[in-house]
Formats: sequence, C-alpha cells, structure tokens
Amino acid sequence: MDLDALKEMIETKVYHISPDVEVPLHEHPTQDEVFYCVKGSGFGVLEDEEIELNPGDVFVAPAGKMHSIKNDEPIVLTALLIPVNRIVCHCKQVRYADIRKAMTCGARTVEEIQEITGAGTGCGNCLGDIEHILSVACGCNNVSMEDAVAAVKGGADTVEKMEEATGAGNNCGKCKLLLQNIIDLKR
Repeated sequence: MDLDALKEMIETKVYHISPDVEVPLHEHPTQDEVFYCVKGSGFGVLEDEEIELNPGDVFVAPAGKMHSIKNDEPIVLTALLIPVNRIVCHCKQVRYADIRKAMTCGARTVEEIQEITGAGTGCGNCLGDIEHILSVACGCNNVSMEDAVAAVKGGADTVEKMEEATGAGNNCGKCKLLLQNIIDLKR
C-alpha cells in the first residue's frame, strides 16, 4: 500500500463524551483505534482491562478487540482509526478480510471457513478467533449473526431494514455485503 493511499484511509475523530453517555463495548475488526485524551479524565476499557486516561494519555484499541470509554466527568478525545488487515491464522496466512469474504459467499461454520480459506487447519490456535468472527454480523455496533438472522425472520428483507432493526451497517458500512448475504440466504 502506498503512502498516499494510507493517508486517504486513516480516519480522524474528535469525541466529546459527557458522563451521562454510555459508550457500548464494540470492536473495529479492520482498524486499530488510537485515542489521545485532550481534556477531562476517564478510562479506556479494553475487554477486561481499564486504562486511566488524563490529558496527554494515549489508549490503543487494536483491531478486533472489544473496547469502550468510561468517564464520570466530561472528556474530550481525539482518535485515529488506522486500517489493518490482521492475520487471524498465522499457519496459513489467512487474514480477517479473507474470512469475512468467505462469509459474504455463505460460509457460516468453522468447517466452511476451513474449506474455503484453509484457516484453522494448521495448529488450530485460531479456531476461537474464527468462531468469534463467524458470530459477528457488525462489529462496530456489536450486532451478532444471531440478531441479524432474527431480524430477517422478523421481516428485515433489505439492508436498510436490517439497519433499522439492529443498527448493523450504519457506521463504517463494511458489513453491508454480509448483511445482504444474510438476507439472501436467510441464515
């Protein structure tokens, strides 16, 4: 990837989070998110760990890790979202995007992912990661495959209706092809 392309893909955000706003646990499967605390204080939550944030502190949420922000006073954070295509299966060099692409073609089980990508057929250390990826329809909004399929069974027959029913697809939008596949296959 050339430098200009990378510059275009990096997102910058500024978050003003008041104490009455709850930031739900979520993940960015294809982006590392780097927070810099500008004002106020709180905690960066990374799965089961809390990291104190005061002005000048940095908190990194690697791609694929559940994270959130907790604060008892107003906090101002800047964030960089940096694109990554993390390797899930090191034995076979299978990346996250390879697994998601297989899912958009209908793969829904570990065995189907193994057949299509080869992931999980070496040492097996990645099987838990593969199962997690298979369980998530939209990582940005923490929408499970189970919830997405239930929405389809409840009448969500377009991506827009899926977004209304579950919130899936209304952030980065990278899951929209998978959502359409879920609608098409009804699974």
